[in-house]
Amino acid sequence: MKRTWLVSATAMLTLSILFTGCSKNSTDNSSTVGNVTPKDATVKKVKVRLSYWNKEDSVKTLLQLFKDKLPDVDVEYQFIDNKTYPDVIKTQLAAGEGPDIIGGIIDANTVKAGYFEDLTERYASKYYETGTSTVTFDNKLYGLPQASWFNGVYYNVDLFTKYNLKIPKTLDEYFQVADVLKKNGIKPQAIGLKNPNVAGQSFLGLALNDYIGTTEGKKWNEDFGKGTAKMADVLEPALTTWTEYLKHGVFTKDMLGLEEEQAIDEFTSGKAAMFQAGPWYMDTFKQKAPNMKIDMFPNLGTKGGLGWMVGGPGVSFGLNAKSEVKDAAYKVLDLLSTPEGQNAYWEDNKGGSSFLKGVTFEMPAEYNSAQEAFKAGNVMYPVNNWGVAGAAFTDLGKGIQELIAGIKTPHQVLETVDKKAAELQEKSK
Repeated sequence: MKRTWLVSATAMLTLSILFTGCSKNSTDNSSTVGNVTPKDATVKKVKVRLSYWNKEDSVKTLLQLFKDKLPDVDVEYQFIDNKTYPDVIKTQLAAGEGPDIIGGIIDANTVKAGYFEDLTERYASKYYETGTSTVTFDNKLYGLPQASWFNGVYYNVDLFTKYNLKIPKTLDEYFQVADVLKKNGIKPQAIGLKNPNVAGQSFLGLALNDYIGTTEGKKWNEDFGKGTAKMADVLEPALTTWTEYLKHGVFTKDMLGLEEEQAIDEFTSGKAAMFQAGPWYMDTFKQKAPNMKIDMFPNLGTKGGLGWMVGGPGVSFGLNAKSEVKDAAYKVLDLLSTPEGQNAYWEDNKGGSSFLKGVTFEMPAEYNSAQEAFKAGNVMYPVNNWGVAGAAFTDLGKGIQELIAGIKTPHQVLETVDKKAAELQEKSK
């Protein structure tokens, strides 16, 4: 049955006025639609994807801050293992896709390819140049550097006390400590040499002390990044010295099959007395061995001195130039670029320092024995100055794995890296 409604002209006019009024004030927060007020309405969120090579635990406090402070933004974190991270992200970017906010891989090549948004006007004045220099090209900023990362040598304080061991200041003293530990059935140092980057960083610690950290070495490092210097010409003595770890039985061939997680288990269980790493594993240490007393001393060389920490900005976050949600992504980066955002990031990466002006962090007690190196500014990640040749660092790590396996000599390892660096330089022209 068809029902007919009879409405008077006056009523129709009244309804017309009411609807017209509602239309003109449709953006007024005091208006209601269908008896639903803004308080009851669900806020529509814009999804922003953020990718990084560290596990989600390393940014859990930061992600919670985004959730609390940005109700209209849904930050989705995507962890990709650092072994495959560069290739995965670059492949996505080349296809015009990829995450909206990207950790790392900001270099001359990726910038030249147009993958990253220019962040200069909005953020350059907020950060110290010591952090932004590695992600600045042609005076334009493409990444926001986060709390500095570093690695040194963690040691089990109780084991050192038990065997009356002093913190080594030179590589010779380190091997003396290692000999005592081995005699007592303790592995001197756990290390996951299955990861080429771990092998490479072990060598960098020594190379910084014996050459790269010197005035001459720093100049060489910059020249290597420009393609005007070679590793084989200057670093062979340092890599030859590094093989002493093999001769003393500290590092062995079987460690080439050891994952980082397995090495952590050896350290936290007391089977190994030392472990080279940085603050990103501190929560894991405390979870696995809550009563373990830990301290850190700097990476060592043959010459003594204060030692060096291998380190630099933990990560620099860039904005995908092809992102379809840039407004929302900028809200995330804006919050990250505040003291509150920096402290949230640092909460799960304690031990570093902030590059955001006006923000300082207090170093935890676990890094007391490394303080003199920090005060002297002995913190450097040479690869940061290699530019497009930075990708050759993985080749360095793989070469050191081959050195451990007895396949290559120190000179052959460095020649291979030089060749790779030259190829990368040529492709970038």
